[in-house]
Amino acid sequence: MTSSIGERILCAALLRKLVPVEEAVRHVRSGDVLAVSGFTKAGEPKAFLPALARYLADLPGARISVYSGASLSEEVEAPLAPFIARRGPYMASTASRRLIHAGKMDYADAHLSHFARGLMYGFYGDIDLAVVEVSRIRPDGSVVLSASVGVSAEALARARAVVLEVNTAIPDFTGMHDIVLPPAPPTIGWPVPVTGVRDRVGLPYVQLDPAKVVAVVESRQPDFPVAFRAGGATCDAIAEHVLAFLGECRDRFGWHHWVPPLQSGVGNIANAVIAGLARSPFQRLHFWTEVFQEGLLDVVADRDRFAGASASAVSLADTDPTRVEALIRAARGDLVLRPMWMSNNPEIIARLHVVAMNTPLEVDIYGHANSTHVGGSLIVNGLGGSGDFFRNAYLSVAHTPSVRTLRDGRTVSCVLPTVSHVDHTEHDIKCIVTEHGYATTFGIRSPRARAREIIDRCAHPHFRPLLHDYVTMAGEGDEPRLLAMDRLEGWWRDYDAACAAFPREPRGTPSGA
Repeated sequence: MTSSIGERILCAALLRKLVPVEEAVRHVRSGDVLAVSGFTKAGEPKAFLPALARYLADLPGARISVYSGASLSEEVEAPLAPFIARRGPYMASTASRRLIHAGKMDYADAHLSHFARGLMYGFYGDIDLAVVEVSRIRPDGSVVLSASVGVSAEALARARAVVLEVNTAIPDFTGMHDIVLPPAPPTIGWPVPVTGVRDRVGLPYVQLDPAKVVAVVESRQPDFPVAFRAGGATCDAIAEHVLAFLGECRDRFGWHHWVPPLQSGVGNIANAVIAGLARSPFQRLHFWTEVFQEGLLDVVADRDRFAGASASAVSLADTDPTRVEALIRAARGDLVLRPMWMSNNPEIIARLHVVAMNTPLEVDIYGHANSTHVGGSLIVNGLGGSGDFFRNAYLSVAHTPSVRTLRDGRTVSCVLPTVSHVDHTEHDIKCIVTEHGYATTFGIRSPRARAREIIDRCAHPHFRPLLHDYVTMAGEGDEPRLLAMDRLEGWWRDYDAACAAFPREPRGTPSGA
């Protein structure tokens, strides 16, 4: 599987710039802004960034800014985190999270489609260095990306200088990408002529001026695997209710055996939903999503069921290069990897009638959702693309367990009177799903009526009486809120007592959350 570096670098001028990674990192100065490849642990610079961390450790007070498409792996980000002054637009790193909460790292969350375009607009200032993993350098200096696109094309276009990391341990991804840069003012954007998930409107490589490249390094590290486990009873029950909702929509809206293009977030619930779809009555499934993940492999294997997929990254639990190459062979022509400004493009999401399915941390009885902050202040990760998809989707499904057990042993409700941080308003969500059922929110009904249905169908039975009490106590109004502090504090005391008194599951019962 491993190729020689000479087989992957076909441009003589760039082959001459091949240097040890320890030399390449010296192009970074304290204060620099780096835009790097990587999207949900796929296609990140796995040689350069750890080497950069070692280099910066010898420079007293060195600080840099790092922008990526989506999350980098902990193996890559954790060593570098102490030297990052600014980070955006998405991270899922424990090391960075601690520094953000301590006020030692500035972090700015953003919709992924907005960030990619903002990078081209210059909203985030100049980019000093782009560091991008590639699987091939073409004779003219243009590059074939690897398992992700993210903001790699924008980084290469905007950066003052470029370091290319050629990964010889991974398959050659030639032919898998569809690369188009977002237009920037004063150029007027044209409608992106995509009407199907397999449509291509750009180039299968990124054009690049070889003169901008200051160094080329070799990597022999496959992508780090994405954690994956069977979801358990809770995830399976949520998946059943998602499929029941889709079945209701099929009958109500006349889909028959067709289902619109699907977007699915990452995680165990998302994989359980995809596994359920692989056994469902729906045929010729097609996906317009951000991440092609582990659960989709079974769908691809069924050629009568898989009709194609578009994503910005391939993120798998087993990243053995032979396995990845087998996927490329099986899905070639049917799987397209795009920049995230396209994968998350509101115009395309709306045009294709995408059904968006994502997992927030919590929802409230009126339909608002929190995807990012525990307790309203402690960030778990960025918003990612859930906002791009929820707001513009034909149908938007927020699926979450009804309860979660915290590290202190308390079990809390994921259906609350009000979420502690609002990422998605009730206007963005069409259906809320837990293991107990689903509630639709797109009818012309008052928030009170929505609240009663969400409580009765989605909240855990242990917490339903308290939630109904809240609506009664909140009194009049279109979307009643309990504002009297003495009564509000009393309700939360009762809620805390209910969390402490939550019945323990029998030993051996899978929670699946």
